[in-house]
Amino acid sequence: MKKVHLTKKLTKAQKKAYKPNALPEFPIYRTFPIEKDDRYFYLVGQIRLDENDHFIQWMVLDDEGTMVDKEMARPIHEAYTTWEWARTLSNSLIPLLEEREQLHPDSEALEQLIRWSAGQLTEQLRERGREDDTEEILKYIALFRNKTIREHDILAFLYELKNIIQRTELEGYLSQRNAAQIQNLWRELQGEYQPWIIQLFTIDSITAQRFGMQLEKAKDSQEKKYAYNTFLERNYIRTTASSISHLLDYFDGDWNYLLGWHFEKTRIDPDNPKPPISFKGKYKPYPVLKKIYQAMIYAIIPLEALLFLVTWNIGVLITIGVQLLVFIPILRQYWMWATLHLIFQWKEILKDKSMVIASFEVDNTGSASAFKTGAILAAVIGSIMYAFSREWPLLLGFLIVAALLYGYGELSARTSLSRTKVEFHEAWIKIGPNEVWNPQIRGLSWEEERTLKIDQGKDKAAFEIQFKPEDIEEAAETLEKWCEKNGRSVNSA
Repeated sequence: MKKVHLTKKLTKAQKKAYKPNALPEFPIYRTFPIEKDDRYFYLVGQIRLDENDHFIQWMVLDDEGTMVDKEMARPIHEAYTTWEWARTLSNSLIPLLEEREQLHPDSEALEQLIRWSAGQLTEQLRERGREDDTEEILKYIALFRNKTIREHDILAFLYELKNIIQRTELEGYLSQRNAAQIQNLWRELQGEYQPWIIQLFTIDSITAQRFGMQLEKAKDSQEKKYAYNTFLERNYIRTTASSISHLLDYFDGDWNYLLGWHFEKTRIDPDNPKPPISFKGKYKPYPVLKKIYQAMIYAIIPLEALLFLVTWNIGVLITIGVQLLVFIPILRQYWMWATLHLIFQWKEILKDKSMVIASFEVDNTGSASAFKTGAILAAVIGSIMYAFSREWPLLLGFLIVAALLYGYGELSARTSLSRTKVEFHEAWIKIGPNEVWNPQIRGLSWEEERTLKIDQGKDKAAFEIQFKPEDIEEAAETLEKWCEKNGRSVNSA
């Protein structure tokens, strides 16, 4: 469904007012008109690349493209943010709570659920080295025993909010009347709902995520479906809050704090209009790659396709296929990593987390295997292309690249080429020129006594760094401090 409240179509006056404040690579949007005192205003800003309508580096402009002052911007920001929260929450929670009304277990089934949950949580906490944390288990028992049964009252507020939201979408702007109604209903809803939301967010986020996954796999009874429904509710509330809180990475149920934080931290300040984030240093190649990507999409591949239609040369077709299946996805992913890096840079600025906890000289043992894998891949691609085209120069070129990659991998494994520096910052880990931020890390584990594996998921190669024998004790303590600050845990091999 098309979002009527957002558009990339800015007026000339809006573009002129905003462009000097724009951050590199982020798309620029404006909201639909927001009415106040018989005038129309717009939030204009940039949005991160995901499903959330998350305004960053924003300003409020009037009809003539003039930036309003802080006092005028505040009620406009609050009206739009409450609209976005109400829209997201009503869409996700209404079907969930309608189902919940049918799932309330009786007292005996509830006790069975609590006993099963306590067993699962005990095992999970033991795996994380927290087997003595009985307080966390008691939170879950209280969660199920004290569960609100006021779904009907909460649904009534959500139905009313959804009606006003639908009316606003049909009108194509947020009138002052509709904004006031939404804000009043939102406050009344939170009066009923807030105690339960706070209880949902007192539980540890890592435990909640893992337990929710266990419940998803074990929905073999009505009471477990009921418990899973509760965890979905927590996720939906978190998703609603994250429409403005991705740069904060924190939500405990306090909507007012989040609203004030977003207003103060992400609004453009005329005295300090742009955060110091850029593609400098390691990220300098990214704009070049973007140009290569655009050239391939809009020029090279269309020309090659035209050449194939004229010559019917199978070699040209193979070249197009390789570009589409291999190089284009790689370039596009590389470009998106650059944009992701900008977000992490800004997070670091907002959190003021630039302190280095400790640094070590290590061997990046994973780099050698990565080069060898690249060599094998180059040889395989070259062989496939030769099988179709029978062009020896093409095969020879790929084999030379494969030999160079494999040779460098062997050399780095046997010399000091793999030696690099690792810095543990408060919110990220720097390995040589590579910056690995907390949200990018899927898992941390000690593979051997001195080798730490940093798993980045399926799409990126893992880092394996080997510490010196004399540094291993300090490195383990540093990693423990880093995990504590970022809500992570380390697995042992």
